Amino acid sequence: MAPKFPDSVEELRAAGNESFRNGQYAEASALYGRALRVLQAQGSSDPEEESVLYSNRAACHLKDGNCRDCIKDCTSALALVPFSIKPLLRRASAYEALEKYPMAYVDYKTVLQIDDNVTSAVEGINRMTRALMDSLGPEWRLKLPSIPLVPVSAQKRWNSLPSENHKEMAKSKSKETTATTNRVPSAGDVEKARVLKEEGNELVKKGNHKKAIEKYSESLLCSNLESATYSN
Repeated sequence: MAPKFPDSVEELRAAGNESFRNGQYAEASALYGRALRVLQAQGSSDPEEESVLYSNRAACHLKDGNCRDCIKDCTSALALVPFSIKPLLRRASAYEALEKYPMAYVDYKTVLQIDDNVTSAVEGINRMTRALMDSLGPEWRLKLPSIPLVPVSAQKRWNSLPSENHKEMAKSKSKETTATTNRVPSAGDVEKARVLKEEGNELVKKGNHKKAIEKYSESLLCSNLESATYSN
């Protein structure tokens, strides 16, 4: 007897979450997509749920190196619920992988207007500052797109979310920073980080964004000295 697939939005989302945790990103993406179709077919107005599903599917795209679809889904999520931190961070990461540094800077900066304790956004701003200085020169700030002003209501909304959301962000930040904060990077670490970053840049040029993201992540683990130098 063929297995019965979930058919409610809640079941599909839960199944997608389970697949994502197991590293089955294509399957998770398909489940989130099906949940979106079910939700939209119902004709019910639930922007929060729809936004989360778009954001979750965007996370799958990012894991698979599909940065353009990640950006598209994050933008859809943000159109439904503006100034949501997770889709902003995911879109920033995708822009960064595509070397669209001004757009990545704007998204990281927007996150920090909502919560200035999000370490991944602080580190992203530092990396983008370095990249923009290198590519656009000392007047790079004048060449940025406009940075949206986050309303107080969006900040209050984030602060009012269940504590699990903040704990999840803190857990993510801890994973990202633990390996680089326990010791001072050596000259060898810095050189290895530079080489990995250059390899990532070459992979981006070849369209291999998934591998590029892996190289950038390895680079950050080797040394966070460069990013720490460029505060904003």
